[in-house]
Amino acid sequence: MKSILRTVDNESGVALIFALMMLLLLTVIGLSALDNTDLETAIARNHKVQKMTFYAADAGNEISKELIEQAIMARGWKNEIGTTKTVGQVTVYNKDFWLSDDLGATVPTSSVRDADLSFGRGSTYMVFGVNGALSSGGAVQMAAGYEGVGKGAAGGGAWLIYDVRSLHEGVNNGRAQVKGQWLHVL
Repeated sequence: MKSILRTVDNESGVALIFALMMLLLLTVIGLSALDNTDLETAIARNHKVQKMTFYAADAGNEISKELIEQAIMARGWKNEIGTTKTVGQVTVYNKDFWLSDDLGATVPTSSVRDADLSFGRGSTYMVFGVNGALSSGGAVQMAAGYEGVGKGAAGGGAWLIYDVRSLHEGVNNGRAQVKGQWLHVL
């Protein structure tokens, strides 16, 4: 009987060691979860910045279409004094941008730009290029031409295709470029 009691007396610290091991295991799991949460938060933050940068570049692309329309109507603001023109939040550096040649592989930057847009955080730069083309005509146009409404294929016609590139440089070195086209029928 004495040996059984001695064994029980010797195992009295096992519960404490087991509790400490469980506490250590739970601490490691908690720290791992905390590290994972920090990583997921950083990913979400980067995703948000990337989306904001893209939408700012897209806004520059959309605004540039209205800018082209205004420049065509005002013939490039040639009669206005000064080298730049401000339209709302847009600063135009090249008032004849609506007559520019094909862009090729031009990427807008702070030194290569026709206009820029200032809103939010970062900078949006825009460049423009134009290609002229004869319209190809079609059955609807031909029917409209025969009815005396609009232009028919035989009557010709032309349009200008404006290539627009908008680049936004945002926070955390975020960059997004959007390319678009705008068709102006003559």
